[in-house]
Amino acid sequence: MQDLEPIMGYTRLNQSDVYQINNILYRYLYSDPYARPDCPRFLFRPLAGQRKKADLTLNKHKIHKVYLVPGYQAKTPQVVEPQGVQLALF
Repeated sequence: MQDLEPIMGYTRLNQSDVYQINNILYRYLYSDPYARPDCPRFLFRPLAGQRKKADLTLNKHKIHKVYLVPGYQAKTPQVVEPQGVQLALF
């Protein structure tokens, strides 16, 4: 693995970057809109192929566990429309 960059503040979180938390690669989704303003929470989703499958929620005090993996970009999963699949069968 490459050199990891620690995330010192939650303002550097980006949805297209890949982050390592406890040796598992995650993608940042969004900050929780229902969290209190003085204690924001952030939602991460593991990348495909990782052993963890559940989403991870961290608050501003646990954000020091997050490391940026330079050179990796997270891609959003593609959505397959039912019409496209049905047309491919014929």
